[in-house]
Amino acid sequence: MIQISSQTRIFIAPDPLDFRNGFNGTAAACRRQHNKNPLEGGLFAFINRSRTIIRFYLFDGHGEWVASKRIVEGRFHWWKKGQLPLEVMAEHLYLLSRGGDPGGIGLPPPWKRLT
Repeated sequence: MIQISSQTRIFIAPDPLDFRNGFNGTAAACRRQHNKNPLEGGLFAFINRSRTIIRFYLFDGHGEWVASKRIVEGRFHWWKKGQLPLEVMAEHLYLLSRGGDPGGIGLPPPWKRLT
């Protein structure tokens, strides 16, 4: 089971990803687009060029998770390249996965940052 806590760092990919890649290709995209080692933790979110599929990549300490969702009608909302937020919360990902616009809402900041 994938668990996202308030301490989970979430990284949004600025560029679309070719989803023909498997685990290795998605991990390489984490390194290429974020300059981060995906095995050090964090959840990485990607979208395909047509914005009909989102993919999440997570290393949980034991193995890699890749979860994808394809919608039947419409397109997922995604941030424009120059408008990526500095911080994304789990609530944004939930809203995104349900077809909502995570960039169009304002969530209150956490009362206290957990490190």
